[in-house]
Amino acid sequence: MDFQLATEWVTQHEPIIKGFIAKYRNFSPYEEGDFMQEAFEAALRATQRSQKNGIAFEAAFWVIFKSQVRVITPHPGNNSHGSNSVPSHLCSGDLALIANHQEPRHEQPDIDALYHAVCPVLTEKERQVLFLALGLGCEGRLSNKEIAQSLGCVESNIRDIVNRAVNRIRSQVQSGAVTPPDSNET
Repeated sequence: MDFQLATEWVTQHEPIIKGFIAKYRNFSPYEEGDFMQEAFEAALRATQRSQKNGIAFEAAFWVIFKSQVRVITPHPGNNSHGSNSVPSHLCSGDLALIANHQEPRHEQPDIDALYHAVCPVLTEKERQVLFLALGLGCEGRLSNKEIAQSLGCVESNIRDIVNRAVNRIRSQVQSGAVTPPDSNET
């Protein structure tokens, strides 16, 4: 396939390509036209790769295009790929107004102090699970699945323990038996 046929192929398959990129649009600073430009570039590169390696053009195109989309799309859970730019559809307002408008800063609660305030009303297992769930250990915040693996139990047990701990803390705070540290500073 030559370059002209490759660009025609992208034009013919535009609905499929746009369907593929739709799931990335909300997470990327690029517009649909930018993604289509990446598709045309991928088609040109796929032409060369398919001729050089003797593989199907379509296969080469999708491998190259998917790779390019991963590079320009932020991945919240994976810091090794993706753009860290704010998506363009979130930047449509007047930037001067946005720059001058500052939200009031809210102090984050001292998780360590809150944990120690509620420890006396929790069971040993609840303390252990809550400690790991809040990320107070060296490992940082752990998911229920990770906590279950580290404690040698199933994830549903961890979910139940967290629910019991939260309910116990709520009832103790409502009855006044436990006072969160931040409520004394107001």
